[in-house]
Amino acid sequence: MRTINALSLRKKLGKVLDEVAGGGEPVMVTRGNHPLVVLVPALSYEAGAAARERRLEGAARRVAEWRAEYAARLPDVDPVDLVRKDRDAR
Repeated sequence: MRTINALSLRKKLGKVLDEVAGGGEPVMVTRGNHPLVVLVPALSYEAGAAARERRLEGAARRVAEWRAEYAARLPDVDPVDLVRKDRDAR
């Protein structure tokens, strides 16, 4: 992945956008030697967003299945709370 600082990006924005859109290679933008953002082609971003959405839908489906299977046996346990507690513990 190519890296460019914010000042250089400001000077060459059109060229960099054309390179990212045409070549498909992401470009990391830094400020003060710290990563700030990554420019990616729109198609790559949309594909990634669709994949994230599918993963979220799968997780929601698994939680619903768990709830249906264990709700009668564990009425005081909420799977969403369990997931949140596990996530917060990380």
